[in-house]
Amino acid sequence: MEFVQYREVLPGLQEQGLIEAADEDGLIRLEIEPQPRLKTLHLRDPHSRVTPYPDACVLDRPKAELSGILEQALDRIHLAEVLVIPVGQWRDVIDCVAYDLAADEEWREIDALAALHQNTRNALAVTRGETRLLVDMVRSLLSNGSSPRQDLAITSDVAPLLVEVFHDGALSLTWEGAIIDSILKHLRTASA
Repeated sequence: MEFVQYREVLPGLQEQGLIEAADEDGLIRLEIEPQPRLKTLHLRDPHSRVTPYPDACVLDRPKAELSGILEQALDRIHLAEVLVIPVGQWRDVIDCVAYDLAADEEWREIDALAALHQNTRNALAVTRGETRLLVDMVRSLLSNGSSPRQDLAITSDVAPLLVEVFHDGALSLTWEGAIIDSILKHLRTASA
């Protein structure tokens, strides 16, 4: 994992149809422009207050299951690398997850590096072999998150992908329709 300057990845994100959108709290979220081949799956804990996108397929799932679903989704995406970008600043995310991940040696390496980026929205590049730590970070954020400033976007500058992690227990995945359909089928089969 390594941090990449946000302004360096932004042109690639824009090429994939991602745009910045400031919300009412001044936080900068990423949104993806509608494309015919994309679908959105919105998973939410019953206590989440996040409003799904109008065209999203919505499934209720307990907050405790969302990080595992994210892990399965990342396995199906088959990208060499994803970019993790906070909605607020890294400081908000680090403060939220640091206690749970303190014993993890890989996290300690990232935590030391993150200290240099804590007041930024720089992208954290995560390779396929590093997704376990990303999933652990999301699990901790979903368990301990208390503010929209801790929300995350997981995206790519080489493919139209947007995964939004909301601190209050929602996960929104926008990706190629066939992959979303595959994830949806798996989730419905698993809960049947």
